[in-house]
Amino acid sequence: MEGHAPIKRPWKEGGLLLAVALLGVALGLGIREFFLPSPKPVPPPTATSEPLIPRAIPIPHALESHPTAGGLLQELNREYVDVLSRILPSVVNIFTARPVSADSGEAVPSTDGDSRNSRRTPMDEETSLGSGVILNPQGYILTNAHLVKNAREIRVQLFDGRRYQAKLLGLDEPADIAVLKVEAKGLVPALWGDSDRLEVGEQVFAVGNPFGLSGSVSRGIVSAKGRNPNLSSSGFENYIQTDAAINPGNSGGALINAEGFLVGINTAIYSRSGGSNGIGFAIPSKLARFVYESLVARGKVVRGFLGVEAQEVDEDMQQAFNLPDTSGALVTRVEPGSPAAKAGIRRGDVIVRYHGMNVRDPAELRLYVSETSASAQIPIIFYRDGRSLTAEAQITEQPEQGGRTEEGSRWQAVRTGKLDNAFTGLQIVSLDEGLRAQLGLQPRAAGVYIVDVEEGAPSLDLLQPGDVIEEIRLVGKPSEKVRNIGDLLRVATEEHGKVPVLFYIRRNGAQTFVLVRP
Repeated sequence: MEGHAPIKRPWKEGGLLLAVALLGVALGLGIREFFLPSPKPVPPPTATSEPLIPRAIPIPHALESHPTAGGLLQELNREYVDVLSRILPSVVNIFTARPVSADSGEAVPSTDGDSRNSRRTPMDEETSLGSGVILNPQGYILTNAHLVKNAREIRVQLFDGRRYQAKLLGLDEPADIAVLKVEAKGLVPALWGDSDRLEVGEQVFAVGNPFGLSGSVSRGIVSAKGRNPNLSSSGFENYIQTDAAINPGNSGGALINAEGFLVGINTAIYSRSGGSNGIGFAIPSKLARFVYESLVARGKVVRGFLGVEAQEVDEDMQQAFNLPDTSGALVTRVEPGSPAAKAGIRRGDVIVRYHGMNVRDPAELRLYVSETSASAQIPIIFYRDGRSLTAEAQITEQPEQGGRTEEGSRWQAVRTGKLDNAFTGLQIVSLDEGLRAQLGLQPRAAGVYIVDVEEGAPSLDLLQPGDVIEEIRLVGKPSEKVRNIGDLLRVATEEHGKVPVLFYIRRNGAQTFVLVRP
């Protein structure tokens, strides 16, 4: 029909445009897929893969890969708890009070802190703290002798807080052991262990009351055995050394092994500051048990007696006495009429075996002898002049030690002068009645007393003022008795070579060999 405008269809034009647009997008995606590689899938984590979180953050499932780790630690902790829970009720706190002499002159602070005019009175006393171990349900308690010696009052506090007055049944200073008794019920005794079976590196626990802190426990290892640190002059030191912390107040407490058995009694520390430095000493249970049982049964300790004094063997003594090594106890004195004298043991013999046990040094010999029953027949192996010999000694009970008197003496010293040998630089006198009495010697004792050793003398720091020379032995020659100054000067002036000389001397009541090289 003419004259009519054409009819518009906008949806048809829009649809056409949309179709063209979609076709363009599809073509673009296809081209991208054709030219660019597809991303690879992320593999699952493996055992060697690095974690995707910082190392400082714990991995939640770490224990799941080791299901026994936590169990072992928990089991070990539980064992510690069980062992210590059994020993803690057996360790007690000990309080002692000792009277202090009124003339000590020591100032005592008054209640207001002013000590200017305060002095101790006869009623003053000092207190100390320590520990002890219950060993019997009837109330027997083991502790250190130094804690309770001369105590006016001894009180014991149990782990549960109960307090009792304690009675001292007996003490033995040489071993530093004492036995107390309390009248109490419901006591839990510790069980004896065998200290001889302890090994270096074995775990041990020290239980006691350091600084009064009841029921304290420290853990360590056995650092060494058979220590003889010369903490006292008793001669019965054979300590267990441990790095378990031992502090003031631990003395008398328990040293137990990982099984909970009593293997030692804590007694001392090596410290310049007074606190623990990781070097503590405990009396081995073998010695403690011997003393404990003897005190309970007899009220005193009955020890064996051989009748010798001895010194250690060093390399010089090994050479001088023609010995195979430096082990053993070099006899310096034999008590007249003693078991050793009757067995034929002489001064200069070196004891290396006692009753089938090796003797490393004099301290070990003293321990062996002390624990031997009286009347026991003991085989002893020793070296004499390079030969190994055997003797039988019948041990007796150790006699009581006597005292000594002192009185003055005047003398005119004689100088040996410069002899270009080992005798150079001595100032000496012969023994007289006054010197014998002062030194506690027999009325007819012979020898030469050293007044001084001069600077530059080869014996300086080896021989000392107060020594008594009783015998001289030139290496390779027979020994010479020294009865007076004349005997010593005769040997000294005849010796022209640079020969080492063995002086057999008496020093502080003991006798020993000293080797001097010119």
